[in-house]
Amino acid sequence: MAKGNYIKLIFGLKLKQMRQEKNMLLTELSAKSGLSVSYLNEIESGKKYPKSDKIASLAEALSVPYDKMVSLKLMRNLIPIEDFLESNILEQLPLDHYGIDINKLILLMANSSPQLSALIATFIEMAKNSELSQNNFSRTALRTFKEFNDNYFDDIETAVKKFLKENKIKPEHRLEFSRLKSILESKYKYEVNETSLNDYRDLSELRAVVLRHKRNKLLLNNKLSEAQKAFVAGKELAYNYLGIKDRSYIYSSLKLNTFDHLLNYFKASYFSTALLINDNLFVKDMEDIFNNEIWNEKKFLALFGKYNATTEMFFQRITNISTKYFGLNKLFFLRFNYHTLSKEYQLSNELRLNTRRNPGGYQGSEHYCRRWVSFETINKMEAILKKDKKFNGRTAGIIHSQFHESNDEYLCISVAQKGNLQNNILSSLTVGFQFDEVLKQKIKFWSDQKIPLRIVNDTCEKCRLAGCKERAAAPSSADKIERYNNIERALKKLNEEFKD
Repeated sequence: MAKGNYIKLIFGLKLKQMRQEKNMLLTELSAKSGLSVSYLNEIESGKKYPKSDKIASLAEALSVPYDKMVSLKLMRNLIPIEDFLESNILEQLPLDHYGIDINKLILLMANSSPQLSALIATFIEMAKNSELSQNNFSRTALRTFKEFNDNYFDDIETAVKKFLKENKIKPEHRLEFSRLKSILESKYKYEVNETSLNDYRDLSELRAVVLRHKRNKLLLNNKLSEAQKAFVAGKELAYNYLGIKDRSYIYSSLKLNTFDHLLNYFKASYFSTALLINDNLFVKDMEDIFNNEIWNEKKFLALFGKYNATTEMFFQRITNISTKYFGLNKLFFLRFNYHTLSKEYQLSNELRLNTRRNPGGYQGSEHYCRRWVSFETINKMEAILKKDKKFNGRTAGIIHSQFHESNDEYLCISVAQKGNLQNNILSSLTVGFQFDEVLKQKIKFWSDQKIPLRIVNDTCEKCRLAGCKERAAAPSSADKIERYNNIERALKKLNEEFKD
């Protein structure tokens, strides 16, 4: 939220509070201050901020010091609103994108009961002391935005087709970085530099940086693969072609500090992915995979060489076309990073479409279920690299997952690889399709007897599955729930026995 709007809101709330404490109507304040009722209304609603002479008139009319009037400190019962406005929550929570008028929301909060004010204060305090105070609001909002649209965006797909036609690029041709670089340089006057960024050690983990001069300079990390460079170039073309101005010029998720930056980053990424992986060609390739009655891992991995795309782009494209062209709109997508030195797993990207399950969507200190195929493919990759450090391929896996207790079932395909920028990080990308009649019609290999059935859960702490060899932690959360349920059952029994 802009600082100017914040000041207007604070002043308006203070004025209204002081007026009401004096039991003064707007008409009375108008008469005493010489300001019109309509103008006072605009001030109190946060739309206008009066000049110093008018503030002096209001201070005199209310018999309060001028300094108290212009102070940004609110009185005690409005402190939660002050904390709310001063926090970065409004920067992360894109209320305007959901049609919510922040001024009206603040006024509603100001007129709320003490109980609601206490609830708001508690919420803000929790946010300050958790990952909510970072950019999780924005990321959750973006994920919800994608889910509402089934992760398929016709407007961007249409823009990509138009771009290809304008630049005389045939969709059936593999699109190389050199071609995209040429368009950037000729049409948008970019200078592309593939060496200088690595002269700065502190920037060695950034994929790219854009320097805004008379000619934009795109500095690429020299460790990027051909596909990664093409992806970055495609995103720069997207920003320019789609006319996106509000963006980050640093290619790092650490610098995406607002929802608009994150949303526009996503739009540019979607454009670049659709540019490099043509939807019509990709649908035909996935039909070829899905129409086999036996899962063919080698054939699936061979597809990666057909497109100039990263593994993540490939899986993201699967989630795009699965909903639109195959009707497979009940799915989840997960990206895990594994640090080989610390032996820690980090969920770095996720998506959930029309499914109750949210594997991976449990923040905090709990351990993700180690029986997921996401971890299996990472373990396979780590074992290969121990024998051959120069291995630069991918490992794949497929599992028929059944969640313990709920019995929700998913067909999960996963691919793992090592990172380019950090050698000690391995990543896995997983898409899980929920078992239903549509899946059985569209994916013929669903009944392949060689695909193992595995009982899984969300986290080890929430799971009471007996004899789990992969368990990374005791079922502490599940035990607490069980103890609570036992107490409830015992109290119910006690109540029944002592009925008159």
